[in-house]
Amino acid sequence: MINLNKKNFDFSDINSKRDQRILSQVNLKKLPFKISVDNFSARYLEMFLDLKPLFKYQKGEYAMKWCLSTEKKIKVFLLVFEANEQGTEIYKESISSQLPEYSYKTIAQIIDQGIAKGYFVKLAPRRCEMKDSKIRNIRPSEELVVEFMNWNIDLISTISGFEKKYS
Repeated sequence: MINLNKKNFDFSDINSKRDQRILSQVNLKKLPFKISVDNFSARYLEMFLDLKPLFKYQKGEYAMKWCLSTEKKIKVFLLVFEANEQGTEIYKESISSQLPEYSYKTIAQIIDQGIAKGYFVKLAPRRCEMKDSKIRNIRPSEELVVEFMNWNIDLISTISGFEKKYS
């Protein structure tokens, strides 16, 4: 028994009620496999441990680590990556207009740092012609594209493993 707000509660009762509140808000219907609340509680630690390596940074300096190091960089990276995959043009001004919560200077600094590190490159878009020769289109480096695609494949593979294991 522990004393909490001058009332006596059984610690396991507090944890049980907390777990029930949490699980009542977890959207298990979105999972690609059927799992009950009770079974999910028993299996979640196993799922977490399988996913955990995908979110740990490896030692050293590399593109994904830099791009995912801050919320600002993540937002810029995702816009650059999406434009690259769609084959559309994207440049500092267009990124800044899509992220009005950040100043143009902040966006420009992130892009300039990414270019200096070789994570972003100035390269024409794949599917459209640039209309203004003064604009420098930004694309992710080959290294960054490979790292991000492999990370996504690892994530999909892990989730597919869950589906096979828990179906």
